[in-house]
Amino acid sequence: MSKAQPQGPRTIVITGAARGIGLATATILAGRGHRVVMSDIDGDLASEEASALGERASGYGLDVTDRDAFREHLQMVEGEFGPIDVLVNNAGIASASVNILDQDPAITDRTIEINLKGVMNGTIEAIRLMEPRGRGQIVNVASLAGVMGVPGLAAYAASKFGVVGFTESVRSEFTDKGLSFTCVMPGPVSTGMMDGTSSSPIVSMLTPKEMAAGIVAAVESGRPRVALPRSSYLLARLTSILPPAFGIRLGRWTKIDRIYTHIDPAARAAYEERIRR
Repeated sequence: MSKAQPQGPRTIVITGAARGIGLATATILAGRGHRVVMSDIDGDLASEEASALGERASGYGLDVTDRDAFREHLQMVEGEFGPIDVLVNNAGIASASVNILDQDPAITDRTIEINLKGVMNGTIEAIRLMEPRGRGQIVNVASLAGVMGVPGLAAYAASKFGVVGFTESVRSEFTDKGLSFTCVMPGPVSTGMMDGTSSSPIVSMLTPKEMAAGIVAAVESGRPRVALPRSSYLLARLTSILPPAFGIRLGRWTKIDRIYTHIDPAARAAYEERIRR
């Protein structure tokens, strides 16, 4: 059951907010009068984008893989803007490869550090601040790859399976503490993560704004799970309960198995280079 959310403007921290889904989410929330803190490894870009949104937004640099830095960042936010009402753990990367042996071990490690440990760092430190107050919401952005295996994204899927399991676990641990937890599971979204990838005739591509609208709705309602598009979520759930051999055949028939394994290296090069830096 979702918990009733406080009315009026809230202080909301969003990681990975300089681009893509994070930026789109910050844009909507700031437009609705909330105080939005945009945190990103690219602090200069986060600050620039925040300035464009006006006085309700502020941008800062943050490496989510550094637990101490995350703790200090949240403490700084509370010192500047008051208690944090919502933390949106959105920062993430997705490096595509033919298979896991084809992926640079360094990027495999970086995927787990950012996508999973970054979410854990933020969640843990936010709980430390929110639990004594008996209120607060943590929104963890996972993926539909967190409920089904995806060829070409083995490390990414592992990290997002971890986010789903971690979020469900802490929800159970703190269910009586006045905190709420939301697990967001997007399908493909037209951000840099999808540069140079292939398509499937049955998989819909969302815009960042469409996905952000789902996150904002969950922030304002306390909804425990968000999965978009609905058709892709149903397919992912179906695949997860089918015998593995049938699921693999279904992926081949629908060409889902080609999305991240048949890529255009030139079109994807800029994104892959950026996430390695």
